[in-house]
Amino acid sequence: MRKNRAAYSLAVGGLLSLLTAGLLFLVAQDRMIPEVNQVLVLIAGMTTVAALTAFQQSVENSASPSFFHVSFNEALVSQSLSEGHTIPNSSPVDGEKVAEPWDLSLGQLVGSDNSLALAKLRMELERELRHIAYNHQTDISSRPLGVTGIARELVSRKILPPTWVGALKEITSVCNYAVHGTEVPDDIAASVVRVGGQLLEQLRSVRNNGGAS
Repeated sequence: MRKNRAAYSLAVGGLLSLLTAGLLFLVAQDRMIPEVNQVLVLIAGMTTVAALTAFQQSVENSASPSFFHVSFNEALVSQSLSEGHTIPNSSPVDGEKVAEPWDLSLGQLVGSDNSLALAKLRMELERELRHIAYNHQTDISSRPLGVTGIARELVSRKILPPTWVGALKEITSVCNYAVHGTEVPDDIAASVVRVGGQLLEQLRSVRNNGGAS
């Protein structure tokens, strides 16, 4: 897809360059009235700018995307989530978010749009953490806390177990790379989404039942 866009932009830039050259050739012949020559020069200027823009887009689209080279240890992060802490079964809550039939799940997005899957995971994790903080009268609205900052605040109030902070940091670090344009390979994205999904379920259980035991 990226290569197709680059080829298209290159072709458009080439055609615009030829058009510009033709217009300037007509002006150089000096066979037309001055008013027409002025119009041709104006059009040539516009096509020159358009050609340069097309060539720039071609270069941007043909550039190789950066890949995420740092590994993600799924087993270690999963162990951090489960080690020494039991979460009771969730009880139904009024207003529980229900997936709409047209909405894509995290698993469905992996492989087709990893950046969107990881961005959505990060947003859902932050949403659950903020919901838990609100339920426990923890006011974080006046402080610009990120995901791990909110988690540390909840750990300090003994609402979340300390081992979850490290797991959350590992998960969100990969999400942040994706959000900022780094292309995350399918295997790492799938691994992060699997563990992130486990963490989401545990956070929802904490929200529904009042805390981790």
